[in-house]
Amino acid sequence: MTQQTYLEDESNATIPVDFAYDTEHPVLPIPFTVIIGDRKFEGAGLSVTAAFIKAPGPFDPGLAGKKFVSRLQFDFDGFTVNLYPECVVAGSRKDGEIALQFLDPTGPHLPQLRYILNSYIAGDFVTMGSMMSYTGPAKPATSASAAEPTPDDPDRRWRSLAVAVLSAMLILFAANVLINRFTTTYEPRPVFINQDGTVMRATVDGQITAINQSATTGDTVFAVRSVQGDTLSFQLPCDCAVSVASGIVVGSTVLKTDPVLSFHYSNQSVTARTQMSVEGLNRAQAGEIVYLDIADGPSIPVRAIVDSNTMATAQRGELYLPVVLQPLRNDVDLSPWQDQTARVRLHRPLFGGALHRLRESVL
Repeated sequence: MTQQTYLEDESNATIPVDFAYDTEHPVLPIPFTVIIGDRKFEGAGLSVTAAFIKAPGPFDPGLAGKKFVSRLQFDFDGFTVNLYPECVVAGSRKDGEIALQFLDPTGPHLPQLRYILNSYIAGDFVTMGSMMSYTGPAKPATSASAAEPTPDDPDRRWRSLAVAVLSAMLILFAANVLINRFTTTYEPRPVFINQDGTVMRATVDGQITAINQSATTGDTVFAVRSVQGDTLSFQLPCDCAVSVASGIVVGSTVLKTDPVLSFHYSNQSVTARTQMSVEGLNRAQAGEIVYLDIADGPSIPVRAIVDSNTMATAQRGELYLPVVLQPLRNDVDLSPWQDQTARVRLHRPLFGGALHRLRESVL
C-alpha cells in the first residue's frame, strides 16, 4: 500500500466520523477486484459509496487518509467492466478487510456501478467464484399498456383500415401526377376567342380624321388624311356590326396596312384562333386529343383546323402556325366567352383512351 500511485492530500475535506456504510447503503458481496498500481486485491463487499477489500496482512493505521485512483474490475463471461473511482482509505471494516471510501460517490462511475449493483440485487447475475454471468433481459420490459394489441382489437382494425385508405389515396395521387406528366402538354401561345369578321386596314400612312361606327351600306366608315395631304374615305360594304381596333380614335396616326376596324356579318360565329407549334400541330394531327381550357370556364374538346394561312406560314419556315380551333360537338357555342383568352392542352390517349375515360369518370 506504499506505491507511488497514492495521491497527495489535495483537499482539506474530512470524512464524517459518523459516516455509517452499513446502515446508509447496503454492502453487497458481489465479486470484483480492486487494482491499485501493480497490485490486485480481492473485493469483499461493495456499495455505492465504498468498496471493501481483503487485506493481505494486518491493517496499518498509517494508511488511513491516503488517497489514490483505484480500478474496480468486474469479470463477466467474455468481457470485463472497469470503473475508476477516486478513493481514500477510511479504515478497516472488520478483521482482514480494508474500507475504501469513494471521494466522489456521484462521479462518472456512478451510473455503471449502480446498474451493476441493481442487477445483482435483482438476481440478473449468476456468480461462479470470481466470475459473473448476466442473465437479465436484453431490452427494457414493455408495460402492459404498451403491449401489442390482439388481432381482435377494434382500434387496431380501424388503424389498419385508415392506413390502407391513406396509402391507396397516396398511390392514386402519385399515379395521377405521373400519368399527367406523360400524357399532357400545353401549347405556349394563348388562344383568342373573337367573332369572325373582316379587317379593314389603312392603305396609306397618315392620320385618322373620321370614324363612323353607325355607318350602313355605302356610308363612310372611316377616313385617313395621308402625309401628302389627300383624304381617303373608306365605305362600309354591308349593313353589319363594326368594331374599332384597339387604340384607334380620331386623330390617331396609322401606317400602311395597320388594322383600323372590323365588320361582322350577323351570321358569323365566335371562333377560337391561336398559333400552335409545329410539333404540337403534328401531335394533334396524329390523333392526340386537343382541349380548349378556358379561364374560369369549361375544358372543351376541339379540333385544329388547317387553312391556307396555316400552309402559307409553314412554307415560310415559321415555328408557330395559325390555326382555328373548332369544337368537336356542333352544339357548343363559344359566344359566352367572347373576347376572352384560353389555353391549348394536348392529351395523349393510353390504351385506346380507356384509361383517360376512367380517370375522367373518377375525378
